[in-house]
Amino acid sequence: MEYNISDISDQIGFTLPTTVTPPTANISWVNPSQYYTKYIPEKTIVGRYVTLLTYSIGFPGNVFALCIWLQKRMSNSSGYYLAALALSDLLFLTLQVFHELNDTWEISTLDVKFLCEFYPIIFMTSQYLSPLLVLAFTVERYISICHPFKRERFCTTTRAMIVIVCLAIFCLCMNLIQGYFWSYNSQYDKCLPRPSAIKNGDKSLWSVWTWFSETVVFMLVPLLILFFNVLVINEARRLSKFEKHQLKSHAKSHGNATTVMLIAVSFYHIFTTFPVTIAVALYVQYSVEPEDSLVLVNSTMPYLSDNSTYNLVDASALTHQWSSHFRYILVKSIIEEIGLTHYAFNFYIYLITGKLFREEFLSFVRRIICRRDKKKRIPSWNTEYTNARTDPESSNHLTVRMVNGQPNEHSGNDKILDHSETPL
Repeated sequence: MEYNISDISDQIGFTLPTTVTPPTANISWVNPSQYYTKYIPEKTIVGRYVTLLTYSIGFPGNVFALCIWLQKRMSNSSGYYLAALALSDLLFLTLQVFHELNDTWEISTLDVKFLCEFYPIIFMTSQYLSPLLVLAFTVERYISICHPFKRERFCTTTRAMIVIVCLAIFCLCMNLIQGYFWSYNSQYDKCLPRPSAIKNGDKSLWSVWTWFSETVVFMLVPLLILFFNVLVINEARRLSKFEKHQLKSHAKSHGNATTVMLIAVSFYHIFTTFPVTIAVALYVQYSVEPEDSLVLVNSTMPYLSDNSTYNLVDASALTHQWSSHFRYILVKSIIEEIGLTHYAFNFYIYLITGKLFREEFLSFVRRIICRRDKKKRIPSWNTEYTNARTDPESSNHLTVRMVNGQPNEHSGNDKILDHSETPL
């Protein structure tokens, strides 16, 4: 999960204060990112370079997945859900780039009026839509396997499109409130939580709503996915034993292969989501108060400039509370990087577990290569044709005779052998 409670706390302090207090010249203030740069540099490495690796895998993977699932051969109800999932993940990764530039690379990309309020709405919508789409095709697979007589009614492409649109609208409405939570502070030229939204700390509207929405999307939804998958697996095993007994065959049907692929996607989502949810839930236990940050600052140089860490105490002088906090932050950053992969790795799960998907992907690649080869051959014919037709002194004209499906050029003086040639 991104843009959550602990991430916001990292930006404005180590616990949620009643009001946001950016740095001024009259107080001893230390930017949390500077703490992490000095005491846990591994967090910066993970946040920057591992994320870049995820992007390099996720962007082409989601583009290919979207193209494949939109092919006519794959245009069933499950294909519609997975195409929507690829599009949602692609949008999320694109928006995630701006989030990483702003927070990890410290390049101001969101500290702009209107964008500050609008960006969290779209970003959180794309983030919430992904697990709900996984739940949607899991439920559809449950109906298809466990209630086959209802398949024609509920497992249709029309119904899939309706469900996808409804889920997108639901996620958008659920996150419209983010536009209120965030506002551009012109005094500090920073996008910060609105003071009225975080008033009363853990009991604030922002805190309560964030915990509620993320508990539903990243804990309740994965539990439902797990529940339906268990039912599907049990029923699929029972049907497999019945078919083997009746048909004396070990052949796997296309439906079973599709079920395996969808279950693999569902379980990978659960595997990458639950640890992040648990890590975020433990944040309060390992948090420290903002005023405790003064123990990190050398008393002879109490103010820390924006771009230096030389006047922070040595790591050996850290208290147990701070040591525990920094260990937690490092582990949490690693878990979040793993959690990010479920927005990037689905295409590769399809390739590994889906035979039909692999075949369609190879066919798609071959069509692209053949189209390029055809474009390379066509210009030379057009050039010759144009030169011959536009040369006023030439009495010849260009003809093309098809021999074994290949073009064969002849001048006007050539003898016409049959009707298979076409004068141009």
